[in-house]
Amino acid sequence: MAFKAKNKKPTKQAPTLDLHGKTVDEVFDLVDGFIHKHMKAGTSRVRIMPGKGTGALKKELQRYLKLGGYPFEAETMSGGNKNAGSLIVFLND
Repeated sequence: MAFKAKNKKPTKQAPTLDLHGKTVDEVFDLVDGFIHKHMKAGTSRVRIMPGKGTGALKKELQRYLKLGGYPFEAETMSGGNKNAGSLIVFLND
């Protein structure tokens, strides 16, 4: 029988870019610079928080990541509400 440790903390928190309050037009340079900075540093993954709003920013961010060839997945927050979640972008695989 395997023992699971309670309250195990992740070994390293992913660097996070918070886009709350930004418009679609404002985010692409921010996201591009953030991703390239962390790729150059050898970071394996980053978290991007698009915020709730109408969902337009998250939708455009996902399109941007797909076009750029960046693998990502949605991370849900409490309650399983995917719209409230961040996007985890995998770098330097």
